[in-house]
Amino acid sequence: MPNSSQDQALKGLQSSNAKILFDKIDELRTIGVGGLVELPQLIVCGKQSSGKSSVLEAISRVRFPTKTKLCTRFATEVILRRSPEPRFKVSIDPGESRTDEDRERLQKFCLEVFPKGDDDTTFKDLVEKAQEWMGIDSAVESSTGFSDDVLKVEISGPEKPELTLVDLPGLYEAKSKEQTTEGIQFVQKITEKYMRNERSIILAVLSAKFNYVHQDILDRAEQVDPEFKRVLGIVTAPDLMASGSEEEDEWLEYIRNEKEPKLKLGWHVLRNRAYAERNIDDNERDEEEKEFFETGKWPSISRAHVGIESLRRRLSDILFDQVRRNFPGLVQDIQGKIASHKHNLSNLGAPRSTIQEQRSFLVDISTKFSNIVTQGLTGFYNHDFFKELEDDAPIHDNRRRLRAVICQLNDYFVDAIMGHGYGRTIIYSNSVEPHFMNLGKPGFKQYMDCWIPKNVKLRVIIEETKKSLELQRGSEMPGEPNSLVVRELYRQQSSPWEKIARMHIETAQDAVAKFVCSVLKYLTDRNTFSAIYKDIIAPELERLNFSILEKLEELTSHSKYGHPLPVRKEYLARVMNEQRSRQLQVLKQKLVENGTEQPGLFSFDQIDIAAHTKTHEDEDIPAMKIIDQVETYYNISITTFIDNIAILAIENCLLLPLESIFTSLAVSNMDTKQIRSLANEPAHVQSDRERYTSQLEKLEAGLKTLNILNREESSLATPIVFGKY
Repeated sequence: MPNSSQDQALKGLQSSNAKILFDKIDELRTIGVGGLVELPQLIVCGKQSSGKSSVLEAISRVRFPTKTKLCTRFATEVILRRSPEPRFKVSIDPGESRTDEDRERLQKFCLEVFPKGDDDTTFKDLVEKAQEWMGIDSAVESSTGFSDDVLKVEISGPEKPELTLVDLPGLYEAKSKEQTTEGIQFVQKITEKYMRNERSIILAVLSAKFNYVHQDILDRAEQVDPEFKRVLGIVTAPDLMASGSEEEDEWLEYIRNEKEPKLKLGWHVLRNRAYAERNIDDNERDEEEKEFFETGKWPSISRAHVGIESLRRRLSDILFDQVRRNFPGLVQDIQGKIASHKHNLSNLGAPRSTIQEQRSFLVDISTKFSNIVTQGLTGFYNHDFFKELEDDAPIHDNRRRLRAVICQLNDYFVDAIMGHGYGRTIIYSNSVEPHFMNLGKPGFKQYMDCWIPKNVKLRVIIEETKKSLELQRGSEMPGEPNSLVVRELYRQQSSPWEKIARMHIETAQDAVAKFVCSVLKYLTDRNTFSAIYKDIIAPELERLNFSILEKLEELTSHSKYGHPLPVRKEYLARVMNEQRSRQLQVLKQKLVENGTEQPGLFSFDQIDIAAHTKTHEDEDIPAMKIIDQVETYYNISITTFIDNIAILAIENCLLLPLESIFTSLAVSNMDTKQIRSLANEPAHVQSDRERYTSQLEKLEAGLKTLNILNREESSLATPIVFGKY
């Protein structure tokens, strides 16, 4: 077929207004944006032998090689582009199932020719060579009998439109030696993939030689386009139906869009070449088609819905409208991809192939790390890191605000140890239940459950103490407290402190570890985080944890092994005050028991008698002195213990050293080997950076192209409907 005749046929797909739009879409494809976002295209799909390949040939006037016993086994993208000279180019885009070796081999295939005169033979030769290179005829490359490779055919010429047409393998259900069950699933999957591109116009081809209900292409289209907004039904082989038959009448109803499914884009009918007409040229094919639609009931169908000439015009209008309607979304998609790629590149960080770049990379991370950690310790949350606060989460779960978390945990610790810190809770006559300020708060329950003291009556403790005094009696004067008994009772009462304090420290350690990990993850990628955490952060945290547990052992050693050593003057005053209060209470009780004429008034003689009257409580005095001393010393020493855990342990051993676990000074002192182990960029990161950078350049160039088009948009009116050619 003469090249000028082919170009003339393709003019049916362009108009002066559409050309502006299609030119820019072509630029996007040339730039490479088509591989990154969905661009408008026509996809030809249907059942095997429905005539879809013939539809593609009729639209493009490109004759593909055919084998009657072998159906299309792969997707074929026909890319029509403009160029000063006629050109054919055939290449292969390897499928995901290919091995790396096969991908490299297939990507090397690229044939390009500049035809002169009749180009059908030349074009067929190129396609057949590509098929041989793919190994598709040997049926050994895939167990399905099909290939997920894509044959890309570029046809260029001075007046070619910018258009992509895709011929997909035909859908089938019947199995054969060449077509397996796996092949059925493969064809369904690839068809769905192309259909899901919302910027694709689905040319659903149905053959009139098959019953409509046996062709489910529209059912598949409905799954991705429920309202049939971008589906054009194309009926082929109308000449194979008996004229005037019920079968013909039914198809005519579909073509008139009078029968469900009613397509928004409507229907079209074509008469393709019969097998006996396979050698006639395209002009003869078109004439045969025109003559057919002048016969029988076909003149009742609008001329806009029959024949290849009107189909080209319809497709021009449809595709132009599709591009314009999707233009804002296309811009948004590209902008979104640009933002995503910039974010990905930012996460990868600056390139670091040299030791200087790697050291600078680590210095930058360590400086930011120290700054954020300092703010976390002081509670001045100015860095953006602290803005990602989980408002609905309890304070102790907001791992980023470390100082707030530690303060909350300290409150829990104080509340728990003051209320539950006793070995046994002594019940006095005037005892009241302890009040817990944090009761019901998330995280406090573990403190409450850490140790629950058993309640015992005062009389039980007195009797135990009296027995201990008998067993431990030494050289002390009669009635004086025995220091060994004081020590043992104090140790018993303070024994839970270590358990509660250890749990508090472990909870604080966990909060610190989560905080440090959050900071490091915020500043690094996954690989750098793993390297720095493993080689620096984890050992440092382990050192701090060991240090604070040593401090805990030191702070609890006195209550476990030492002897009460009250050094504060208030101790004696509080003991004496407690004893005087108890003596006064005993005296009052004796006076009441002895009776008086006037209630509440007692004579000196009555008071003297009561004071010298012996009761069984007098035998409890030595034991009560010990209990008073232990209780008083306990209440004084527990506040000291709480302060020591909060300051000497958690602050000094766990929190303050955090600022120095990963500093720029430490990085400056690292040797080359350590620098490389921490900052060396993995090969896949380098590959990702190159890929993102390359794609970002394409996307930004594509956005620039669309911005230029946007300024020209006022000139893009409805495409001009051209006449015959």
